[in-house]
Amino acid sequence: MKNIHPYGLVGLGISCILLLSTSTPVLTQIANHSPAKSQKIPPAAEFIWPARGIVSQGFRKYKHEGIDIAGPSGTPIVAAAFGIVMKAGWDEWGLGNAIVIKHADGYITVYGHNRRLLVTKGKQVKQGQIIAEMGSTGNSTAPHLHFEIHPGGGFAVNPLSLLPSPIAGKTPPQVAFSPSSSTPAPIFAANKVTECQGNTVIQGETAHAFVKVCQEEDGQFFYIGQLKQKPTQPVKLKAINCGTKFRADNGSFSYFVTSEGVEIWRHGILLRSDRFYTSKPAHS
Repeated sequence: MKNIHPYGLVGLGISCILLLSTSTPVLTQIANHSPAKSQKIPPAAEFIWPARGIVSQGFRKYKHEGIDIAGPSGTPIVAAAFGIVMKAGWDEWGLGNAIVIKHADGYITVYGHNRRLLVTKGKQVKQGQIIAEMGSTGNSTAPHLHFEIHPGGGFAVNPLSLLPSPIAGKTPPQVAFSPSSSTPAPIFAANKVTECQGNTVIQGETAHAFVKVCQEEDGQFFYIGQLKQKPTQPVKLKAINCGTKFRADNGSFSYFVTSEGVEIWRHGILLRSDRFYTSKPAHS
């Protein structure tokens, strides 16, 4: 399977039970996301489309100061240019979960109605980096991205004047920043989790990844995980059926998958429990 990195499981048998450590604190990661005073924004490249989809509503000065790009809920949203996140949170003026990014020469871009935000205030983002998932939060009736461009931080201008020309009303394909590689990678590959070589037992999407459990023709189960920030680097691990869940090990990490979501453990300590937004339950 192309670009799949299989990891053999140590030993002939793997227990469905984890040996818990005597201390199991809840692990949290807290970072200071305040922008440093010395941060400088490099010269801006040309803006790229922030999402794939159909341009469902155009720009109208003082009435609709942006464009709407409609697509399936969960469609990746990317930064239109290099910049610093000035806001990532709830917008009280109708944009729901929104992101504001400051770019070179004072340009500001706005991304509204997101289902989930994947960056925080103060974070530097590269052009094409995934920053959110398309949604319908705030004053919205269907999943779409509301996108604005403000030159010099002032009044909004029509984004279509600064973006590549759409094709038949649709945004053109493009590539995105991949944190692990200097080569851009297709961002929308993350919506196409690697196909199973057999039957799909469980399939789901969390805030961080796309997940599958497959059973191949020889009866062997496999866990396939694909991080949204690394869409071209899915990981394939052997898994075992533990009755109501499946377990896969990768070094010191263990993944327990059910039709509800994924638990990630390390050295007997629960690191994170991610629920599925949507899932395909195990076959009966």
